[in-house]
Amino acid sequence: MSLPDIGNESNLCGGMPFTEVVERHWNAVYRLVYRLTGNGPDADDLTQETFVRALARREAFRPGTNLRAWLMRIASNVFFDLERRRKTARAVPLDENLARGDGPEAGPAERAELGEVLAAAIAQLPETQRVVFLLRSQEELSFREIAAALDLTEETARWHMLQARRQLLARLDGQL
Repeated sequence: MSLPDIGNESNLCGGMPFTEVVERHWNAVYRLVYRLTGNGPDADDLTQETFVRALARREAFRPGTNLRAWLMRIASNVFFDLERRRKTARAVPLDENLARGDGPEAGPAERAELGEVLAAAIAQLPETQRVVFLLRSQEELSFREIAAALDLTEETARWHMLQARRQLLARLDGQL
C-alpha cells in the first residue's frame, strides 16, 4: 500500500491538513500508547502506526465527530493488534517487590516509587479496562467519547471504568 504525501494540502482530515492533525495529536496518542505498553520504543512504533493507519483511512473520518477520539480508537486498535500478536509468545512477568510510600509527605524518591506501584497496578488491568481507565484519567475523554473510540456503549465504558477502579483499589490496598 502506498501512502500519500502528508505534506500535500489535499490530504485533509477533519478539515485540516494531515500534517496539522499529526502535530496537534501526536503527544496525546503517544501518552496513551506509552501508558498501555510501558516502554518508549513500543510507544514510538505504535504512535507512528496509528498515524499511518489514520492517513490511509482518513476518508473514513466522519466530519462533525471528535477527531481526537477517532485517533484514540485507532491507537487502541493498534495496541490490541500488537497484544494479539504477542499473546502466543508472552512471558509471565516476575512479581515485583512493591515499596510502601510515606503518604502525602513523601519526598521525590518515594513519590517516584508510588508512581511505579500505580503504573504496575494499571499494567495488570485487563486490556479494555486499562484503555478505558487511561482514556478517562489521562486523556480526560468523556464516557461518550471513550465508547465511540472503542466501539462500546457508554454504559459498557462506564462499567469497565468501575471495574478498573475496583481492581486498582484492591491491588493498591495498603500500598499507597
